[in-house]
Amino acid sequence: MLRITIVSNPIHLEAARRLHLLEAGPRADGPAWGELLVHEPRRIQLTPADRRLWPLRLAVHPLVMAALVVPALLGWVEELRLPHLRRVGRALRLLARRAGRCTLIDDGLDQYRQSPRAVDPLAFPAGTPYWLFSDAADFRAPWCGRFRVGDLGPLYDGQAAAGAEPWPVPGAGGPWRTLIVDAPGLERLGEGLAAGEVAPLRGPCLVVPHPVAAKRSWQVPLGPLDRHWTGPPEQLITASEGLVVVGESMTLLAALSLRPLGARLLVVLPRNADANLRRLVAARAAEDPSVEVLP
Repeated sequence: MLRITIVSNPIHLEAARRLHLLEAGPRADGPAWGELLVHEPRRIQLTPADRRLWPLRLAVHPLVMAALVVPALLGWVEELRLPHLRRVGRALRLLARRAGRCTLIDDGLDQYRQSPRAVDPLAFPAGTPYWLFSDAADFRAPWCGRFRVGDLGPLYDGQAAAGAEPWPVPGAGGPWRTLIVDAPGLERLGEGLAAGEVAPLRGPCLVVPHPVAAKRSWQVPLGPLDRHWTGPPEQLITASEGLVVVGESMTLLAALSLRPLGARLLVVLPRNADANLRRLVAARAAEDPSVEVLP
């Protein structure tokens, strides 16, 4: 029998890792799993441990997805693990219909949105397993109650980060006074600076572009000492002692948990940001005077 796990970004991969390890061990109800990981190499960097967890791996491609329909039609796919079925091709939809069962894994901020963008709750039967990170479990949207939610623990462990040395950030240069992690919402920052709603940013600035080009929103011109940096923003957040600027992305939760004590945080959400997500941010700002939210 075959278990297929489909991941397309690092959050999906971390959710799949944790779920795999939570359920590790010999199966009592049948033969051992054949494990297949289908992933996007351009967005995901697998570790040696990942390769041991999933010795059989394929890259996401229309021909690969079409080929996987064959074992599903033969009844060989006992479980399909995936983040969502919205905006996917017919092959994956057919694969989901013919798999023995589907299990959902965390897709990021959707669990905190009243109206999810990637997950269509009605596309899955009530009680479908849904494994979620628990960074802000009190703010999960009501639709999550349709599923049988499993706990993967926090994606960003602030207590562990507080007791650890800052991660090394090779090639990031420094020191920088302002860290800007690009995400939707930051297109408003130029307007806020011009209107005096935001204090001038202290330079030099380090800007981390969003990995998805369509979601890049940073528009303020860089100064001569500012620079771009490509890499995991969590490393930079743990090393930032000045201002951290974030928009609507999971980096928001990372910044709330991982930045050093005293580091300021400016959250700039899009004007159309989900109301439930806004409530989450407002509650965190009310608890922590170093968190500021652009109106």
